[in-house]
Amino acid sequence: MKFSLFFCLHLAFIFFTFSCTKNVQPVTTLNRDGTDSIDSVDPSLGFNDGADDIVDLGDPLRGSFSESDPLVPRDPSLSAFDDPLNVIRPFDPVFFGFDQYNISSTERAKISEIAEFMKSNIQARLLIEGYCDWKGTPDYNKSLGDRRATTVKDYLIELGCDGNRIEVTSLGDELAVPDADSEQARLDRRATFVVSKVN
Repeated sequence: MKFSLFFCLHLAFIFFTFSCTKNVQPVTTLNRDGTDSIDSVDPSLGFNDGADDIVDLGDPLRGSFSESDPLVPRDPSLSAFDDPLNVIRPFDPVFFGFDQYNISSTERAKISEIAEFMKSNIQARLLIEGYCDWKGTPDYNKSLGDRRATTVKDYLIELGCDGNRIEVTSLGDELAVPDADSEQARLDRRATFVVSKVN
C-alpha cells in the first residue's frame, strides 16, 4: 500500500514537472509578414516602421502661438453666463436673525434689486438656497432653510416676479461652520441666489 502511494506521488511529480516547462520560442501569428515563427521577422523592422504607421495630419491649428492665449476670444454676449454650469451668482446674500425666517427691513433692498433684474431679464431663472447655522438638529435646520428660501420667493412674487421662474432649495446646516463664533454663525444664516439662463 505504501509502495503504490509512493509510486503514484512520484509519477504525479514527474508528470507536473515536464508538463509545466516553458516553450523557449513562442509561436505567433502577429508578425508583419504573416509567418508563424519569430525567426522569420526582419529585426531591422520595428513596430513603428513601415508606411502603414504614418497617419495624415488633420487641419492645422489656428491662432498665434506667440501670444499667451492663442484661443479665439469668447462671444462677449455670453460673458454674463461664464460659469461652466451656465449660472452666475451676482447678488448679495440675504441674512436672517437667529432662528428666524422673516426678512428684516435692511435686507429688503437686496431683494428689490433681484426683483428688478428678474423682471427685466425674462430668460433668467432663479434658484434660492436657504442656509442655517450649526445650532439645532439637521432636520430642523433643513426645514428652517426651506422657510427662509420660501419667504424670499414669496416676497419676490409680491414685487412682481414670475413665480414659475423661481425655485427654492434648502441646504440647512450642511455647509455651516461647526462651533462657529457669533459673527460666523450670523453669516451662515442666509439665503443665496443662483441665476441661470433659460435655453
